[in-house]
Amino acid sequence: MKYAILIVLIALLGYNSVYFEKLSDRNSKTSESFDFATYADSLYTQGLLKAETPIAINQLLEEVKADQNRAFETYGNRLGIGNSAYFMVSVEGKVAEKTDGLLKVRDKSGTVWPVDTEFIFGNAIRDASRLVKLTDFKTNAEFNALSEALNSIIREEAIPEDLEELSEGDKVTVNGAIKLSKNEDLTIRIVPIKITQP
Repeated sequence: MKYAILIVLIALLGYNSVYFEKLSDRNSKTSESFDFATYADSLYTQGLLKAETPIAINQLLEEVKADQNRAFETYGNRLGIGNSAYFMVSVEGKVAEKTDGLLKVRDKSGTVWPVDTEFIFGNAIRDASRLVKLTDFKTNAEFNALSEALNSIIREEAIPEDLEELSEGDKVTVNGAIKLSKNEDLTIRIVPIKITQP
């Protein structure tokens, strides 16, 4: 009789201490409890805006031509294995053209660099910054949610403010991110982080 009662008690304790939950529900609760907007704002103001001036885009491309592997290792950042990487770059010059969604900057060599001021999406800024890693987050969804929050701050707040009083012919410095590949020539279009006037 004693053993029977003991077995029933153990079964009850075991039943009450174990519960099952859908993984998707668990992940959504974790994401909801984390304030991605606040974290992204801190990443932008305390990280990206205070970082050292990134490599000039002309210098980066020269170094890629001279020693591709070294340039990718030194200046690029990529997640996992692959032939593409993201880079933080800067370009100084004058505004050659300003239209809705696009700013063209002509540097002192005469090269015109397109700066996308509207379609600021994807992971270019997050990955080029080297400020966060996939292992900092529990899921890919959380990692991508950070990109969305960071892009939103830059696309909806920072860049429109930077562009407000900018006209053709003005001197500017653009800091931003680009993607390069070892195997193919990608069209270079800078995803801006900050546009400043001297």
